[in-house]
Amino acid sequence: MKVQTACPFLLAGDIGGTKALLELFEAHPEGPQQVRQAALQSADYESLEAMLAHFLGTERARVQAAALSVAAPLRRGQGRFTNLPWRMDQSALSKELGIPKLVLINDFVAAVFGIQGLDEADLCWLNGEAPDPAGMRVVLGPGTGLGLGFGIPRSGSSPLLDAWPSEGGHIDFAPRSDEDAEIWRYARRAFEGRVGYERLLSGSGLSLLYSFYRLQSGLVRSNESGPRTEPAEVSRRAGNGGDADAVRAVDKFLELLGAFAGNAALLFLPQGGVYLAGGMVIHMVSHLRRSALLASFSDKGRLSDVVARIPLAAVLNPQLELFGARWCAEQLVRFRRRSMARP
Repeated sequence: MKVQTACPFLLAGDIGGTKALLELFEAHPEGPQQVRQAALQSADYESLEAMLAHFLGTERARVQAAALSVAAPLRRGQGRFTNLPWRMDQSALSKELGIPKLVLINDFVAAVFGIQGLDEADLCWLNGEAPDPAGMRVVLGPGTGLGLGFGIPRSGSSPLLDAWPSEGGHIDFAPRSDEDAEIWRYARRAFEGRVGYERLLSGSGLSLLYSFYRLQSGLVRSNESGPRTEPAEVSRRAGNGGDADAVRAVDKFLELLGAFAGNAALLFLPQGGVYLAGGMVIHMVSHLRRSALLASFSDKGRLSDVVARIPLAAVLNPQLELFGARWCAEQLVRFRRRSMARP
């Protein structure tokens, strides 16, 4: 009588500076089958190890492989979160949790891998350009920070990608108008120094833009202190339409996001598409088409026509990074590719 062996348990995680989405699943030949999933608040835990140990509980011993998307730059499997006081070491984490095969991957590398698992219903194409299956793809998006990653099909029109991380969200913010220059000066005072794009294209960036417009409207004093309005509240006020400064903040946020995406298009010429991802994009999707995002995306002087022909899409599925981490975890039980450990 043939004894049926149990399928291995695998762990996938999308761990950001604010929230973490963890999934335990079984690797079946016909596809992954979820055991359970949980959304956790990152700040509730003193370390990544503590979070994972809490989530896995007694099932830790059954986990054979794990892939964790982390919002951090990595080098040889080590790194620290940009927006959390956590340090990470994938070898130490593997030993402490008793998981034989474990990799840490940059969150936007995971996002690029996750593109492979999207359906057409998960995408909102903004400029009507068709992506080239053989072309490079760029994924970027604001959240707690501003992430960016890029990928290239392995061969020809293969749906499988090789992906690389980038810290492009921290490049210098470039004002495009007199108003942008005023915003740059306001942000420079707020941060007492250099202003990168992430300072404006993030949750805290939306709050800062709202404060800037309230100051312009005379609703606050230039020396006013105290907590800024939370980004979710700014979005809510903009959605209601009753707060003109919230509307201006969201409109400017999307205009700057379009300009940054256009810069990425110039850098990579990704004929496979530029993909805007993350919860903030999803929450603002109703504003995208009527905002200046598309105009600022292609407003690149002599190269405007080139950028205008690069496909631009908003990703509507909030689990993009988790899809990518899940795919990586599945690869670990089939074969250990060196590219999985690429810093």
